[in-house]
This record gives sequence, structure tokens and C-alpha cells, in this order.
Amino acid sequence: MSERTQLSPTAAVVLGLVVALMGCLVIGIAIGIIPADSTRDPRWIGVAAGLAFVLAGAAVIVGFAVAGGAAPDGDLPPGTPFGVRLTQYLLGLGIVGLLTAIAVSVAFGPGPRQFNVTGLPFLGPKAGETMGRVVFGFGAVLSAAFFVVLAVVSARRLRRPR
Repeated sequence: MSERTQLSPTAAVVLGLVVALMGCLVIGIAIGIIPADSTRDPRWIGVAAGLAFVLAGAAVIVGFAVAGGAAPDGDLPPGTPFGVRLTQYLLGLGIVGLLTAIAVSVAFGPGPRQFNVTGLPFLGPKAGETMGRVVFGFGAVLSAAFFVVLAVVSARRLRRPR
């Protein structure tokens, strides 16, 4: 197996800040600080999506600039302090939790939904909402399962001696 390419700490900080700033832009639009076309989506969905980007940027910085990259097993390198490990795992759980909350809201939340279903003209316009909710429901269930698996794996990794 070839050696993995790692981000340098400087590149990690730059990339992390760019991703986090993109998230701040989304949050600014969602709460109305940055003017944009109006949307019918609840503001919390835009805030949650933007916050997921902010957390992802922080995870890149913590993982590569603070912890020093990834070990061959995909975990943080041996000797990474407990606090850094805990922070990285909580950032990951936050990202997955936010994305899961968005998918659950789209799939199971009240009110009509508009989805554009192309390639299946025989289903008609009403099928767009049903199909969209089914797809987002499937994604919500998978995301929730991933959240649980991530929490269990993270807890196990935190408990093992390093």
C-alpha cells in the first residue's frame, strides 16, 4: 500500500478556514445578515447546514494542524492527547448529527415539500413529494445509523490505550 499524502499544518489551517468561512456565509444568508433570494426553508436548516461546514473546517484544522494527520488505520496518530481526540470525535458527531437532523426534517417534517423528479415522467407531479420524502427518509435512517456507529467507534477509540 502506498503512503498517504497528508496536508501540511499550514494547508490544513487555510483549507479549514475556507470551509468554515463558507459555512459562515450560509449561516449569514440563513439568518438574513447577507441578502439573498428568499427561501421557504426554516432558518434553522440553513444554520445547521452552515454549522456543519464550520465544524468540518474545524475538524480539518484539528485533525491535520493540531493532531498531525491520520495514522494508517485512519485514526489520529498514536500519542495524540485525549482532549484533541475527544474534540475531533465530537466535531465528527456534530457534523453527522446536523446532517441527520436536516434529512429527518425534510423527510418527516410537516408541510408540503417540492422535489423535482426527472427521468420518471410517468409518476406525475405528486410523486415528486412522495419520492423525495422516501429518499430523504432512507437517507435520514442511514445517517442516524451512521451517527450511532460513529459514536460507538469513537467511544471505543477514546478508551483504548495509546
